[in-house]
Amino acid sequence: MADLTCSGSEWSLEECSWTAPDDACMGHSQDTILYCSKSDVSGSVPKGAVRLISSDGSPSIDGKGRPEIYVDGTWAPVCNSGITPGSQTVICKAMGFSGAGSTAVKTCVGEECGDVAPGFSALSCSGSEKNVLECPHESGGDVFCAPSESILVTCVGDGDTQGRAAKDSAPQPMVGERIALAPAH
Repeated sequence: MADLTCSGSEWSLEECSWTAPDDACMGHSQDTILYCSKSDVSGSVPKGAVRLISSDGSPSIDGKGRPEIYVDGTWAPVCNSGITPGSQTVICKAMGFSGAGSTAVKTCVGEECGDVAPGFSALSCSGSEKNVLECPHESGGDVFCAPSESILVTCVGDGDTQGRAAKDSAPQPMVGERIALAPAH
């Protein structure tokens, strides 16, 4: 689909207006990525959440990519200035991975850097912190790094690279509560 336009009242994307994609659009360089979440506070992305972006700008699916940290309603990459090897471990563990694949800090090259300047620098984690925001760091207006100074990490194990809020658990009946089932017709 190209030039997708919806009013919001449609039941499916097929009800929206759109055009057939041309050859330039058939590659993934112009893909749109949506993150859906609840609008109430319990389903919002928590401050300090981490996600990984792959070299083509989509969410990483293999545990390798440019980490971004969520603070003040925006995702910000991490600058290589002042970063410690323990920071990579905390970044990976924050997404549920068992750790980082290397202690060497790698800086992005070319397109894998994206076009957003880092919002975090001097991230100095020991490796034992549970959240990146527990680590000493500089953020916001104190960071003077170009997108080409963003770091890349490789995480090992299984994790969620998309920075999603934890899912609510399914409601459970209370102990001793009876559930009435409607009779079948």
